Amino acid sequence: MTAESKEIVVTIANAIATVTISNPKKRNPIGTPQAQAIVDALEALDRNSAVRAIILTGAGEAFSAGGDLDEFLATIDSGATSLWDTGEPWQRLFSIVPTLSKPVIARVTGPAMAGGCGLVASCDFAYAADTALFATPEIKIGLFALLILPMLIRRIGERNALELVLTGDSIDAHEARRMGLINAVYPRDELDAAVDALAAKLVKIRPATMARSKHAFRTIAAAGFSEGMEIARGIRGAFMGSNELKEGISRFFKKG
Repeated sequence: MTAESKEIVVTIANAIATVTISNPKKRNPIGTPQAQAIVDALEALDRNSAVRAIILTGAGEAFSAGGDLDEFLATIDSGATSLWDTGEPWQRLFSIVPTLSKPVIARVTGPAMAGGCGLVASCDFAYAADTALFATPEIKIGLFALLILPMLIRRIGERNALELVLTGDSIDAHEARRMGLINAVYPRDELDAAVDALAAKLVKIRPATMARSKHAFRTIAAAGFSEGMEIARGIRGAFMGSNELKEGISRFFKKG
């Protein structure tokens, strides 16, 4: 299976889909067509009952260098209305993962810059090699990391996010782990096995349970403490009355 953009390649094996940003000669830049193709691929995979988990990665030794420079230069003077219209795929790209019913894992080997860094932040999980680098260098050319900022703040907090977006400095994988941008760091030759092991673990979760759990997490995380408790109380019945719970209890007692 291949997405509409030839630079976004989708493969499926053992209920795990891999979405690869594939332009390694340019370190996998993301232009508007690629952003839309990633969104389309994720939406299609979310509808595909044969898929239980999704891995998002870059071809070669980079995750993504960020926005496509050629497109950027061609559109810089296109006007506010055009920029608003073309911003829709980008807004969707950095906000779609929490709305999906299936978990998405970022696999990061090398640089994840600008929009690439935002894409890592937007994934449910992010595992990186010790060779990975992260940065939002837009400020250095008079731009600002706008569309990725809400997710960056959510992942790493205001102080860490402000430092990244105002300095434009690169951080290594261990610092990204300390900030909370990624879940774990592995030696490069151990990364694939770690990502595959996580995906295999997630695949074992029943689809309906996974979908309800992701929805519950997203809704509760977006609420304040008191509101979150009320939401949790209300959602409780959807889990307690599910067929998946009944089947799970049955399997548990059969094992005993």
